[in-house]
Amino acid sequence: MRRRSFLTFSDVVVSNLKRRPFRSFCLISLVAVLAFVLFGGSLITCSLINGTDGLAKRLGADILIVPKGYDKMVEGILLRGEPSTFYMSADWIGKISQIEGVRSVSPHLFVASLSAECCSVPIQLIGFDQKTDFIVTPWLRTSLPGELGDDEIVIGGSVSGKVGSELMFFDRGYRIAAKMENTGTGFDSSVFMTMKAARRAAGDYVSMGGTFSPPEESISSVVVLIEEGFTAVGMTRKINSTFGYGKSGIVVVPTRTIIGSVSGGLRAMTAFTVILVVILWVLSVLVLTIVFSVTLNERKQEFGILRSLGITRKKLIALVFLESGAISFTGAAAGVFLSALLVFPFRTYIQETIGMPYMQPSFEKMLAIAAASLILSFATGPLASLFSSSKMGNSDAYVVIRDGGL
Repeated sequence: MRRRSFLTFSDVVVSNLKRRPFRSFCLISLVAVLAFVLFGGSLITCSLINGTDGLAKRLGADILIVPKGYDKMVEGILLRGEPSTFYMSADWIGKISQIEGVRSVSPHLFVASLSAECCSVPIQLIGFDQKTDFIVTPWLRTSLPGELGDDEIVIGGSVSGKVGSELMFFDRGYRIAAKMENTGTGFDSSVFMTMKAARRAAGDYVSMGGTFSPPEESISSVVVLIEEGFTAVGMTRKINSTFGYGKSGIVVVPTRTIIGSVSGGLRAMTAFTVILVVILWVLSVLVLTIVFSVTLNERKQEFGILRSLGITRKKLIALVFLESGAISFTGAAAGVFLSALLVFPFRTYIQETIGMPYMQPSFEKMLAIAAASLILSFATGPLASLFSSSKMGNSDAYVVIRDGGL
């Protein structure tokens, strides 16, 4: 096999980058930081949007009724799956259902597990009434053919366990009847069971050292659907006025309040990410422009020799673009890869740290985000070299050959 006896543009580009390793490393790192922030920020923002949409769909209620002082705990259960145990009288089911404008009501019972085989930390047990429920039941129809038994449970998407296997709560075994899809909400780390099973679990909770002793036939919350023509804000005022503001022992929480708080945080984070990416992109272009200008000025003699050997302006410009493109592509690819390496394995930690619903997009959408981040980051190098290339293009050939200048 004959050895190649001529140099290609790629050989020259690689040789130039190797000849200045520190400069090349710094420029590649700059582009890598841009790609890292761009891909990671876009992916996290998209995951938060998906989680917020999932929360809105999963709640399925207009109003939540909870004991006074526990509204923040309910938000923690719904948004982050933070285990909580609290109770209120089941009489509120009938009281709320009699108010004009209320279409349907259904109770929930929250019990925080002490430990479980599926998880290293306590998880939230949620009891629901299959006859009246309109939040959990609709999502179970496709995965659960019949009714849920008192010794059966439905687990969230983040809870370890397979359908048909058994999990232990308070030394009592429950068969997994179904597993929900991930939603990016607190439901992903929750376990659902019948109301009877939840009350039994609450009793087991007390017998094993739980601090809350549940009253007989108690519940934790009432979820409410309102009739058409009524608003959540108006119904909140009506319920409060009916039972006395601050005197009834309950708190009325419109679900839009919860979603609104999440959306507000999401808007702030999105704005911060966009501003950060724009600043980094502008700085990257400016820094690369300055470095390329200085570097090309230092390489006057090299370009003069190349011109004297017959290389045209267009080829010199192409050489500069290839060098900047190589730097940008290497940095962009490294930044996207490192960002993916950090975001994917630690998505649970990111969700807990942010404290908002979080669900990563589909594989196709993630590829699209990665491609867009790669292209935008890659564009910084060629864009930055435009200024120097234009100077080179406007130079007179005689001057370059005579002085080696640009």
